[in-house]
Amino acid sequence: MNLQKIFDQLNITQAQPAISIFVPTHRTFPDNQQDAIALKNAMKELETRLSENHDKREAQTLVQQIEQKLADHNHNYNLDTLAIFATAEDTQILNFPFKVKPRVIIDQHFSTRDILRELNNAVHYYLVVVSRNQGRLLEVFNDQLVRELNQEDELQGLNFPIENTHLYTTNSDDRSNAIKEENYIKEFLNRVDKSVQEVYKQNPLPILVFGDERIVSFYQQVCDNPSAIFATVTNSTNLESEARLLIDDAQDKVNLYRTKLQQASQAEISQAKSQNLLIEDLSSIYRAAKEGRVDQIFIRKGYIQPATIDEETSNVELNSDTTNTDDIVDDVLSIVIQHGGKANFLSGEFLDENINLLAKVRY
Repeated sequence: MNLQKIFDQLNITQAQPAISIFVPTHRTFPDNQQDAIALKNAMKELETRLSENHDKREAQTLVQQIEQKLADHNHNYNLDTLAIFATAEDTQILNFPFKVKPRVIIDQHFSTRDILRELNNAVHYYLVVVSRNQGRLLEVFNDQLVRELNQEDELQGLNFPIENTHLYTTNSDDRSNAIKEENYIKEFLNRVDKSVQEVYKQNPLPILVFGDERIVSFYQQVCDNPSAIFATVTNSTNLESEARLLIDDAQDKVNLYRTKLQQASQAEISQAKSQNLLIEDLSSIYRAAKEGRVDQIFIRKGYIQPATIDEETSNVELNSDTTNTDDIVDDVLSIVIQHGGKANFLSGEFLDENINLLAKVRY
């Protein structure tokens, strides 16, 4: 799942109406039996709201178009959120590996802020599992499986899982020769890596390599893009296990990677402060973002701040109404990204007390 590409495509769409529907879903039976009911309720809400504010014939056509697209949807393949993005011309059905608040939005643009937050907050990575006999490739989002590539994911190279059937010898002379055995294994791992890199080029994500110490070392030696590898796991006994166990065993390294990213952000904050490039005032941050001056923003994880904006002065007035008032954090985040800035989400221990949002400006 190329979340960045999905966001970019959705974010440029303008239509009247542009419909966004988010339905929390479940990955496993029997919990996923609730999902069809939740989806049906969301569609009823959509139909009612469209009929109230749009031509009834057009509203009916839109609803039918979405329902036709949903006819082939199999709830057994649900992840954590079912998202529907529809205009009069097209409907997209997407399964997201993260939870989103259930809602139906009818606007002139698609609602993409949840995607944007996850893009900048999550560790989205490939888990390459290698042994002397097999290579597997999983796509993981934080601690959740997005997919494990299989024979249906057709590649120019070998399809996953890749079995070592051609490059391994049972000849007693060769097996007694450590150099020849090593060469056989490296040649196999090189073929695995060729398929990994083909997937990587389609959607560049950091890579975690999983296997015993010797095989992982061989893989790193033959890998065409070793700089993409952010961590390795060499102490697991679950090499042939289901994806859930592999992901669980990888979490310590993923958490360490996340910590390193936050430590780098903390260093950026210190440097910006020493250079007088750090802004703390919310109104000043908003104005700098609108002017395209924000290079990076640093957001405390989970921070939401309802606010209203004076369009003449760009002053931000905080508001306690969390239902009918826009979140200023999402506004700033969207504006900064539009101007080529970067967003960093930090846990509380990486920010001073009472600091929820900071901005590093370019000048």
